[in-house]
Amino acid sequence: MKQEKQLSKLTSKIKLMIKKKCFFLDRDGVLNKDLGYIYKKSDFKLYSKIGEAIKYLNQKKYVVIVITNQSGIGRRLFTVTQLKKLHTYMKKMIAKKKGKIHDIFFCPYHPTEAFGKYKKDSKDRKPNNGMLEKAIKKWNISRSNSFMIGDKKTDYLCAKKSKIKFFYKEKINLLNQVKKILKKTRV
Repeated sequence: MKQEKQLSKLTSKIKLMIKKKCFFLDRDGVLNKDLGYIYKKSDFKLYSKIGEAIKYLNQKKYVVIVITNQSGIGRRLFTVTQLKKLHTYMKKMIAKKKGKIHDIFFCPYHPTEAFGKYKKDSKDRKPNNGMLEKAIKKWNISRSNSFMIGDKKTDYLCAKKSKIKFFYKEKINLLNQVKKILKKTRV
């Protein structure tokens, strides 16, 4: 019994020492068409090959994490519950192609346009890197073996602050882009 406990502790320590590689993805403009403050399934349009791209990353042993500003919550355009329902729907659509998003981090705050508790500066709101840092800690992510794809300068600045290699979303589909990144970087 004592040996089993020691082995369990040792296994836990080893898991903490082994850093995971990750692809961080912005949501609007990278995974789906950016049509403004989206919270309804009917307005949510995934780009082509998103499920296949995420499946490919999963096969290459990457953790896939979405990092997204969602100030529509703070602006009272939709609720946290509505956003979570949309994210569940998005994950199901991607799962149909055998892809898995491991986690989603979102920031509901805005320093000037939000209301109540959501009207504030936040370390989480891109271009700040609070969401990335939380994900790196939670998932034990290796910065040097990870990437971020975004479509805005705020995404780039967020990744730069966390020392994560950044790529702007290209016009090609995400599957071709991630293959190109991995081929170029040979990670």
